[in-house]
Amino acid sequence: MESEGGRRMPDRIAIAQVDRVRGLIGEVVVTVHADDPSRMSELGNVYLEGAAGGWEEITILGFKRLGERAVLRLSGYDTPEKAKSLVGRELFVDRETSTPAPAGRYYAYQLIGLEARLEDGTPVGLVEEVLGQPMQDLLVIRGRSGEFLVPFVPAICTQIDVQARTMVLNPPEGLLDLGDGRADD
Repeated sequence: MESEGGRRMPDRIAIAQVDRVRGLIGEVVVTVHADDPSRMSELGNVYLEGAAGGWEEITILGFKRLGERAVLRLSGYDTPEKAKSLVGRELFVDRETSTPAPAGRYYAYQLIGLEARLEDGTPVGLVEEVLGQPMQDLLVIRGRSGEFLVPFVPAICTQIDVQARTMVLNPPEGLLDLGDGRADD
């Protein structure tokens, strides 16, 4: 799907990562990429990306909450041996069926590809990745001057327009100098 800015938005987004197998019936423990792991209980199906780029649709047969994670029973993976092949893989949902982010919050897929500019309009680069960190996420922004790690906080990322695919930055002095090799001492 193309956005207004011409940059591609993903058709499917990662909703969880399989961490390990649990039990004798092929259940898997997953880390959910959402604030509330119980959202997994509302899904009927998820997708696995195949090695050749295709998609495998899998039905969720069972859900249990396990603290901040979830335990899933998935169709076609009914033994620990079969479920072990899922460990380390991402589970995806169609973007259209994902739960909208709360006001003022964004999913990583919404930020990737945004064009970052300074408040005066100077281009900085494109958001290439969102690194989840304990205190705040970091945006990996790559531009002509290099790669920058920018804390994703309101004081620095002052305006975000997902529809226009733009972000306005007000970085502290020196933050963007570090990525271009010009920083002294």
